[in-house]
Amino acid sequence: MAVQLAQNAYKTGGLIGRAKSKGPQISVIQDTRQRHIASQRGDMNRAYIEAEARARANFLGLEYIDLYGFPVDTNHLIMIPISKAKQFKMGVFVLKNKDIYIATPAPGYDGQQQIIDQYKKEHYNPVIFLCSELSFEKLLEKYNNVFETVEVDDGVSLDKSMMEGDKINLSDIEDILSQVSTSQMVEKILAAALQNNASDIHFEPEKETYNLRMRLDGVLQTLAKLPKDTQKHVESRIKLMSGLKLNVDNVPQDGRFSFIAGSKEVDMRVSMLPSNYGYSIVMRLLGTGSVSLNLDSLGFTGLAQKRVMRAVNKPQGMILTTGPTGSGKTTTLYTFLTHLNTGNNKIITLEDPIEYKLTGISQTQIEAEEGYTFGGGLRSILRQDPDVVMVGEIRDAEVAEVAIQASLTGHQVLSTIHTNDAAGAIPRLMEMGVKGFLLADSLSAVIGQRLVRKISPDCKTEDYLDDEQKRIEIKELQSIPSNSGLELPLNLEFTTSKGCQKCGGLGYKGRIGVYEVLSVTPGLREILSNQFPSTVEVRKMASNEGMITMLQDGILKALNGVTDIKEVLRNVS
Repeated sequence: MAVQLAQNAYKTGGLIGRAKSKGPQISVIQDTRQRHIASQRGDMNRAYIEAEARARANFLGLEYIDLYGFPVDTNHLIMIPISKAKQFKMGVFVLKNKDIYIATPAPGYDGQQQIIDQYKKEHYNPVIFLCSELSFEKLLEKYNNVFETVEVDDGVSLDKSMMEGDKINLSDIEDILSQVSTSQMVEKILAAALQNNASDIHFEPEKETYNLRMRLDGVLQTLAKLPKDTQKHVESRIKLMSGLKLNVDNVPQDGRFSFIAGSKEVDMRVSMLPSNYGYSIVMRLLGTGSVSLNLDSLGFTGLAQKRVMRAVNKPQGMILTTGPTGSGKTTTLYTFLTHLNTGNNKIITLEDPIEYKLTGISQTQIEAEEGYTFGGGLRSILRQDPDVVMVGEIRDAEVAEVAIQASLTGHQVLSTIHTNDAAGAIPRLMEMGVKGFLLADSLSAVIGQRLVRKISPDCKTEDYLDDEQKRIEIKELQSIPSNSGLELPLNLEFTTSKGCQKCGGLGYKGRIGVYEVLSVTPGLREILSNQFPSTVEVRKMASNEGMITMLQDGILKALNGVTDIKEVLRNVS
């Protein structure tokens, strides 16, 4: 018996020992089986849940979507912020043109209709898809891939009271912005820019501050150092208004939006450039109406004024304005268009972008991605039987050729070209392949121009020139041609301004143009027809026949107390 018990004990112990030695291996196999069974059970449960959701969608007459593994674009997802997605049980998963696909496990849930109606007001076409609760949870998880979702308004409202109320003093704007919300902050900045005739708004991030700057009368002014924590909110608001990608912050983006300020529609062109500390943002205000589109207010004088009026009133021919970016070329052309817009002719423009909206004129905008370029667009415009055509810029030989032919066949053509002065436009066009004799017959006038700031009349004072300024002034005044139609002032005194409260301490208020107007005179016609003249030769001939330069025009305006010498020399070399 003892032997038998010992043998049994040995066998049992052996079995137990062997079982213990293989325990971990059996445990792994069992765990794998359990996970596989759980996975199968989970798949079966999910399949059952999705089948039930599909049947419910079919019963309700809705589209069905399974978002499990669906490639959702987070740029579309954040059209409904995470808080609202959870609150109203709905989220955007696809945007095709104006069709916006919205998924929900609970169609008709409280608050959903308000969001749907809002999208309809914005000219979207909402399409509702039914999904399961499980599928919707997967959609919510996608929000984890969004860098930061900031709830902001996508519209601007500058009502009449804000625009016609007390003018926002730019020296106080930092204090004003510290007391308002992000949405109100953007609106206050826009209102301040419009009230003070700013052309551009800049948001420039640094390590610890967020700088607000505005370009006033062509000069960039730093107005406020905003707290760093406002940067993301301002960025998100501007992105949303401009139709840009909210979840992208490492590539350049360009957009635009429009809003109503009082009773006026304003267009904004937005450029966002990534920097070390976030997006540098520049917003350009278009069509603000801050300049007077009146010929008398431009600042032409003497023979130049007569030549401009003669060119504008001709039934055909080409008028060109030239100068660097920001020199007022387009404003000059818009002023000519306003003068020509009598209602008895057809005027069509080809622009990039449309800067001012003019009633009674057909304005079109370049869409290079769609194939609507300056060259092709100009050919199309000429088939519309226009009397006057404005082309935003002559950039290449194709546009130059078509513009010249149009001006020779009974059309009046207005355009710009990038050269330093009026004389440089002729060699530039000839380099593009335009024959000299065609220029002699087609050109009515070439206007070189710059913009200078006007002295504030409230703090005007006598100006004292240094030796270099006196040398330039004497030399330029002595070289003004006698046949320019101008009389030099007897008293050669200059003024400047120190700055006061009314001009915001800047010393300047508003801008005026300084010009040189080149016409095809008999002498210039001869050299154009017989040779390829240089810029120096063209300028010399034009001066002999009565043209004053931009610098001379600027000095005369300084003598008349409109601007000062340092402002002229800063803008005109």
